[in-house]
Amino acid sequence: MPRTRRLTALTLALVLPMLALVGAAPAAAATPTLEINSVTLVAKGAGVRLDYQVTCDEGSYGSLLTATITQAVGNRIAYASEPHPGGWTCTGQPQPLWALFPADVAGVPFRTGEALLLVWLSACPGANCEYGRAEQVVRIVR
Repeated sequence: MPRTRRLTALTLALVLPMLALVGAAPAAAATPTLEINSVTLVAKGAGVRLDYQVTCDEGSYGSLLTATITQAVGNRIAYASEPHPGGWTCTGQPQPLWALFPADVAGVPFRTGEALLLVWLSACPGANCEYGRAEQVVRIVR
């Protein structure tokens, strides 16, 4: 057997078992996705209920970091902003969730109609968190 063939065979014999031990590198975590289902008026405008759906990588821990909602009511602004301390374990499938947001007492009550919604959330597979957000005009319904 020529010398180059022996070296190639020896190299393959040494490298292939090491590749099998190393295996495939883990995939990077995907950014969580967020879909707003509805925003509903509660307690005569004292707040709103946000119903939403989140999809994030199975095994990650998700949490809604914060959401703000603002609405023009006459020449004033109805406003709510609350961090949502609760969390969920991600399943890799869409998960329906909800949160209540009380109106700021210095503002005015919410009404039915258009409002601006900004939402930030995280999904953390261990110490490496991925962040998602939604920024959209929504319709507050009764």
